[in-house]
Amino acid sequence: MRKHNRLILFILGLLVCSIPTFLGCSKKSLTNPGPHEVTYSYTIYTPVLQLKQLALDSLNGDPAKSIDSVGKIYIKGNYIFLNEVDKGIHVIDNTDPSRPKQTAFLRIPGNQDIAIEGNTLFADMYSDLLAIDISDLHQVRLSSRLPGLFSDRQFENGYVMDSNHVVVDWIMKDTTATHMQYGYTGRGAPISTPDLYAASSIPSASNSSAVTGTAASSAKMVLINQYLYAITEMHHLGAIDIHDPQAPVQVFDQFAGYDLETIFPFQDKLFLGSDIGTFIYDLSNPAIPSETGEFTHGTACDPVITDGSFAYVTLHAGTYCGGSSNELDVVNVENLEAPTLVRSYRMISPQGLTKDGNILFVCDGASYVKVYDATNPASLRLLTLIRNTGPFDVIAANNILMVVATGGLYQYDYSDINHIKALSFFATK
Repeated sequence: MRKHNRLILFILGLLVCSIPTFLGCSKKSLTNPGPHEVTYSYTIYTPVLQLKQLALDSLNGDPAKSIDSVGKIYIKGNYIFLNEVDKGIHVIDNTDPSRPKQTAFLRIPGNQDIAIEGNTLFADMYSDLLAIDISDLHQVRLSSRLPGLFSDRQFENGYVMDSNHVVVDWIMKDTTATHMQYGYTGRGAPISTPDLYAASSIPSASNSSAVTGTAASSAKMVLINQYLYAITEMHHLGAIDIHDPQAPVQVFDQFAGYDLETIFPFQDKLFLGSDIGTFIYDLSNPAIPSETGEFTHGTACDPVITDGSFAYVTLHAGTYCGGSSNELDVVNVENLEAPTLVRSYRMISPQGLTKDGNILFVCDGASYVKVYDATNPASLRLLTLIRNTGPFDVIAANNILMVVATGGLYQYDYSDINHIKALSFFATK
């Protein structure tokens, strides 16, 4: 859906570009509104397709595959499961955090999210949910598949997925075109625009020990008490019964709030982060989640975590979410039916966050993870800054901080919070 939104913004950008006065796209001034050429530059995305069945039969990839771009992170036991956006999942043996080792790669086109119950790994493959037996990480096998669960993922870069193929890559071509414009329309809009959907829709076919683990704050899919909860499309929450983890069954799917972004589980509650606020759902009946309360804020991207008493919500602007807020909101959620704002803290551009006891870690800006003493949530105290490149999500567990960043995967020892020590770094290609 994000890529689809980016395409819409891109098309709007083309329309803006047709205003000659501001961007100089036209070869003729508005003082002479006669016939004149307008030049456009845009990118055509052509999908490289593979038969879906072939992709399902080829889950076991090269363990030594380089990591091009990191996405979500999930930890279970001594293993890190690191998503490479739309490519698959790198499995890293983290027995020694100072010397992590790549041990397997699950080749899953369209993958962005991960959840694990016992020896079953759940992963999205575009619109499908896969249940994968990982008893042997070096020879995994597909247990079952729920087709069409994530309806938003049926569209990528303007291309509509069919049921028999998956996109394994994109051929991108920067293109310039000229268009004759006859007269001035009042807003500089051209009479017609390039048919981007037609251009990008021509396929280029190619056969080219805890029971569950821990997800980071950007997760869209989580596990609680043998149910998997997922944002199935940007306004809907789905529930999948995994009592038999190798044969999941969807039991619930309905509207749960506008522009949903993330899910954070806590005991028998779900905290759904959205572009407009946080929605809290009760799981007393796990097959039928029910909303108990919500906290609204200005439009912005919104990961959320909670310790049961307080929720910590980061808002960042300047992306597809819109809005102008860059802040950390601390919300009292002791009364789930009426959450109340405790305090807002100004930030640069905050994203993922995590909390261990009274220590709060927040990714903020292009270079830092901020470390706070959260003993008093109404008066957070900044302890230190951890420098890295492009941090966007974090997990803290057993005195090890894992930071997912555009530069790669960083790990730190924070057993002495006054002397945080860098342990290792997995760089992207």
